[in-house]
Amino acid sequence: MTGIEVEQREPQPVVSVRQSVAIAELTQAQGASLHELWSFLRERGIKPAGPPFVRYHTFGDDETDVEVGVPVVEAVAGRGRVAAGELPGGRVVVTIHEGGHDRLAEAYARLQEGVAAHGSPAGPAWEVYEWIDLTTQPDVSAWPAPADWRTQLIQPIS
Repeated sequence: MTGIEVEQREPQPVVSVRQSVAIAELTQAQGASLHELWSFLRERGIKPAGPPFVRYHTFGDDETDVEVGVPVVEAVAGRGRVAAGELPGGRVVVTIHEGGHDRLAEAYARLQEGVAAHGSPAGPAWEVYEWIDLTTQPDVSAWPAPADWRTQLIQPIS
């Protein structure tokens, strides 16, 4: 998809790990969070309701408040750093980015154009990493090449 779509979504229960991270440590922190979420799901026999997401609550020059999560079929109690939560329902603008994240800014530009045409932002956007399956242990070496990644960008709007 090179354009945008406007959709109506239901609230989605999730479990996630949210933390403030130095930008230089972001990839490592996201990987550790994915492993923590996989372990949490496995220990409780919970199957994910879809691929994991990353939501940036703030993104500064040196640090970001980032949430790495996974949708679940029904709300469950968190434990430790894994918290129960929800992705919001309502109207959203969606675009798809295919390929490595070195060009993700182009998809965010499309997303912002869609938001401007259909409403205004209603909370932070999130990225859905369709190539990651948390029913199995996260293994970067088993993931497809970045050229084959498919990432949804979702921005709630009012």
